[in-house]
Amino acid sequence: MARQMNIQCPNCRNPITAVVESVIDVTSDPQAKARFLSGRLNAVTCPNCGTPVNIATPILYHDGSKELLLVYVPMETPLPKQQQEKVIGELMKELTSKLPKEAMKGYLFNPKQALTLQGMMDTILQADGVTPEMMNEQRDRVRLIETFMSTPADLLESVVQQNDAKVDAQFLQTMSLMAQRMVQENRPDLAEQVLAVQERVATYSSFGQTLLEENRQQEEIVREVATELQALGNGATRADFIELALRYGADANRLQALVGLARPAFDYQFFTEFTTRVGSAPADQRDYMESVREQLVQLTQLVDQQQQMVVQEAAQLLQQLVNSPDVDAAVEENMPYLDDTFMAVLSANIQEAQRTGNIQMSARLKQVYDRVVAALRDNMQPELRFINDLLSQPEAEARKALAEQAADFGPVLIEMMDAVHEILSSRGEAELLEKLATLRQDAVQALQ
Repeated sequence: MARQMNIQCPNCRNPITAVVESVIDVTSDPQAKARFLSGRLNAVTCPNCGTPVNIATPILYHDGSKELLLVYVPMETPLPKQQQEKVIGELMKELTSKLPKEAMKGYLFNPKQALTLQGMMDTILQADGVTPEMMNEQRDRVRLIETFMSTPADLLESVVQQNDAKVDAQFLQTMSLMAQRMVQENRPDLAEQVLAVQERVATYSSFGQTLLEENRQQEEIVREVATELQALGNGATRADFIELALRYGADANRLQALVGLARPAFDYQFFTEFTTRVGSAPADQRDYMESVREQLVQLTQLVDQQQQMVVQEAAQLLQQLVNSPDVDAAVEENMPYLDDTFMAVLSANIQEAQRTGNIQMSARLKQVYDRVVAALRDNMQPELRFINDLLSQPEAEARKALAEQAADFGPVLIEMMDAVHEILSSRGEAELLEKLATLRQDAVQALQ
């Protein structure tokens, strides 16, 4: 439900091609709601002068799960009542043509008109259970963030401490979301500034200091559990994991780290063996063992639910990219979400389209795949792009390229290779790990 249109930059007067959305149906495109509420809908940056441009256009918003239908006609484009009704009617026709018959209900014949975009956003948020008080609190948080951003570096600690009680989890999350939005709007420099200030706010505030300490402790626990798992080796049995779980049973953080790091080990057979072990244990130990088993069941269910949600979100994003009239723009807008899970979902859909002989869908999915891979490559750090190229080349060519170009990157190349090593280790990529180890030795020699 998007179309391309040509507009003129109000600053430099150069033409701009923009993607404009006038009908938002959150059932068919869940991401559209986020784009609208974050102010990214119908917004474009002039590629010539960098001026942000918001395109004034009528908008019809529909959320069938809440039976919510809103319409907004910009006041800056005044239309006679008859013309407004015609525009709204055309938007309604576009929406209802996509809806199944069983979704046609009475509320669809009486859209509620919003006088402003902010009023429409407020109505949507209220339907989600966000009260006016909560909205005011959020606006206060944004204003305080703007205060922190404009405070000179040497005065920031004092200003943060004056507002110490206002810095909590929601405040820091708001800063993270603000940075994420700036990345999506192709303003990475501003995103970096927000994250830099966020780090200092966390350091100076009471809540931030507590959070940093908790994170440090959790990271230490994860490292310790990972070390114990590595000590078990590839020959670890389910009995070994039962013993480890029983040792961690009194420490919820360690148990959570264990499940997070080794979820595949906790399968049906594991719980069968654990149940047998409980049945044969002395009576005075059974309550504790049953408690540990129940914790493991809950943790594995939680991990599975989270993974399922991640996969569903990736599938929804893929549908959005496939249906987008401008794939490149959609890919660029969603760069932070193009992770391993998304690529796995995309690959699985390509295989399914090929298996069922859906040539048209297969071609479209491959087009999306090529655009995503190209965008990911373009956004890689130079060192990471170089390492990726080395790993994709025959070993002799890779070693030759490394000898010739390692000095261009310097010691940071070694640091990036170590980071890639951790990623490949977590995936069990033995062959690539072996090749990377050889290349790292060559890199060290070349840099010396």
